Amino acid sequence: MKLLFTDLDGTLLMDDKSINDCDMQAIQKMIAAGHKFIMTTGRPLTSVKQLAEKYGFLKSGFYLVTFNGGLIYDCGKAKPILTRRISVDDVKFIMDEAHAAGMHSHTYAGDLVVSEYETDQLKAYCASMKMDYVVVRDIREYFNGVNQPINVVVKPPIKVNVITPFEHSGLEDFRTQMRKTTEGKLFDVFSKPEMLEFSHMLTNKGEAVRFMAEFYHEPIENTIAVGDEENDSPMIKAAGIGVAMANGSDAVKSCADYITTRDNNHGGIAEVIEKFIA
Repeated sequence: MKLLFTDLDGTLLMDDKSINDCDMQAIQKMIAAGHKFIMTTGRPLTSVKQLAEKYGFLKSGFYLVTFNGGLIYDCGKAKPILTRRISVDDVKFIMDEAHAAGMHSHTYAGDLVVSEYETDQLKAYCASMKMDYVVVRDIREYFNGVNQPINVVVKPPIKVNVITPFEHSGLEDFRTQMRKTTEGKLFDVFSKPEMLEFSHMLTNKGEAVRFMAEFYHEPIENTIAVGDEENDSPMIKAAGIGVAMANGSDAVKSCADYITTRDNNHGGIAEVIEKFIA
């Protein structure tokens, strides 16, 4: 049995956020043959579940790796099998530093995106994820239950995103500055040129590949991982076969065993399945 881990945006999804028909046919064929297909993304669970339901993956035998591996969800049992959280104090620190630098930041609570400021970046992000948001006065009060309805428990967050309205280089400088405090405490990665994410030290797609291989009792050699951005590099390195999309970044291509000839709009996932699984 082979396990195929695929990123969503820029990999499985075309630019219009749908799945190419030829990719879908190849996925159905590999599933029918007994292989496993695991969507692996930095997106929050709510967003991924919407996509999984649309394409018939929200059922027994399917798992969703979300938040870059911060939460792995069993579709059949409708519950997480792994969750890695970070402290509210760390989230507050990152949010304050991002705001001081003129950048947007947010985290998540259940089905909501949570931020201390209502920005254009927040509105655009939530529109693309099809999620609602809440703006709070102080993130620490929100997660610690201050001013919450009676009996409502808000669990600690899984990750925090920073989105820049400026050039990517400014976000690189921000990461360098943040690492003076967060290095060794939090894992950081670019999921897009304009988006930097901070999460638990063991939250990355490579750890998710290893976790799911053990879960299925399959050797790592039977795993294939496909992606296009820096946050996909850990799983491309961890998998038995690591694949970068033709439209992928130079960083992800440099660590891949194979680079597709087709991009995300022209059946890149079908190419991977035909070459390494079918």
